[in-house]
Amino acid sequence: AQAGAIPVLVRLLSDERSLVREQAAAALGNLAFYQQETNRGNQVAIVEAGAAPILIALLSDKAERIAETAAGTLRNIMARNHENQLRVVQAQAIPALVRLLEIGRPTLQAEAAAALRNISPEDKMFKASLRSARAITTLRQLLDHTDERVRQEARDALFVLANDDPEVREALKG
Repeated sequence: AQAGAIPVLVRLLSDERSLVREQAAAALGNLAFYQQETNRGNQVAIVEAGAAPILIALLSDKAERIAETAAGTLRNIMARNHENQLRVVQAQAIPALVRLLEIGRPTLQAEAAAALRNISPEDKMFKASLRSARAITTLRQLLDHTDERVRQEARDALFVLANDDPEVREALKG
């Protein structure tokens, strides 16, 4: 990252070749993976290089592996980083992630739920965006999914995003 890789990788997110887009998103996701404060700098640099709107656009890529990787990268750039969460939410990530919950295959649904989990529910704008996109309702429906990872990610996301809602608390008990 210190050698200037982030701007190059962000440019590669728009490459015409699907494998290049997928690998660039994966590399950015790895650079942003939150383990220590040094990666927070990578998270910020990735968003400042303009990756958020491109990653959100990749959530609609016809190659589902790219959409899945983009969702994972969004999850990583938002982890414990309110400023990045704000920029990603303002770039309309929530409706795009909810669409993946509704129409994606299980691995894609799980990644989308995990990305939503990293959005801070304390922010009123975030809560309003989650409500208007029907994120909580859609996540609740996934509690009955046949895939265990989808159920677990939906449960984890609901625990973080809506644990103050009595109906959600009740659904999480079941």
